[in-house]
Amino acid sequence: MEKTTFQKWITSNIPSNQYFFLISLNISRHFWEQHYFPQIKTKFKTNIVYRVDNEKTWKEMEAERMLPKLFPEKEIILLDGISEKVAFEMNQKISFSANLIFLYLTESELTKPWKNATIIQVGFGEREFTKWIEKTAGKKLSSLPAAVIKSLYKYWVEYNLGEEDIMGFIRQTEFLPKLIPLDVELFFEKSEKTLLFRFLDALSDRNTQLATKYFFSLLKINYPSHLLVSMIARRFRLMAQVLITGIENQDLWKKNRVSPFEIRKIKTYSKKYSPSEITNLFDSLRQMDRLLKTTNSDFSILMLDFIDLTSIRTPTLHPQPEQITSSPNGI
Repeated sequence: MEKTTFQKWITSNIPSNQYFFLISLNISRHFWEQHYFPQIKTKFKTNIVYRVDNEKTWKEMEAERMLPKLFPEKEIILLDGISEKVAFEMNQKISFSANLIFLYLTESELTKPWKNATIIQVGFGEREFTKWIEKTAGKKLSSLPAAVIKSLYKYWVEYNLGEEDIMGFIRQTEFLPKLIPLDVELFFEKSEKTLLFRFLDALSDRNTQLATKYFFSLLKINYPSHLLVSMIARRFRLMAQVLITGIENQDLWKKNRVSPFEIRKIKTYSKKYSPSEITNLFDSLRQMDRLLKTTNSDFSILMLDFIDLTSIRTPTLHPQPEQITSSPNGI
């Protein structure tokens, strides 16, 4: 099982008999589609892509795709959404076809004994980020101090920012005489997206003081109460999902994917709660939601009460050894 970085792989000569590749994602799906996937299509000189999100879809198209063609064109079969077990079985069964390229996308650690496939690790290190941002922003970033780019990269990773977030920072600060890392912090600490993630992270970490601070910051920008309740419910639902099912990279309720950055946080924070504690918090969220919809309750008071609840730990009950008691007479 060969491992390589995307940059090395995309610039290398790929053997003609290699047709199945594992893409290990450590970036957002949006950025994969925007930045990396176009390079792969250019590499294989094709825009023909078939997306396979379940085994049934592949079975329906397999016979047609595997037929020999008189004038074959390169085609990419993008396996996105199927389990590693199904992808592994496909790799074992599929016979070589000169015009088909299989890409299996995964955000989880691989567990199968892959032997005849290359693992391509896709992710942004600081150096790649710097190259990308200079190419995207051009002259506007050519004179930025290294410390500022380092700070931008920190926020990029921690809050899964997109190109529009970085360009927003550049537009807002392009007329400042000299940028320093504090400018980056001040800009993103005021953004709705960053404040929301800061609040959810503090709440998940049972840090009531920090959660309260960011809650009031969200109030100042008039973040909608119903949306905040919904985002809290989503975060704790994903934590419960990890605790109960072990499934990390997909939101089973909404049937969509979770970014690798959020996955890492959820895995960490889920260890701080028991399933019963999360159930109790959900009950409190439902009660809050009902009060907001049916009464004139003060949202701030309800939310502050909920934040306090996250600090209450349910004691773990351990069976007590049987105690032998005796009367004063020793009977």
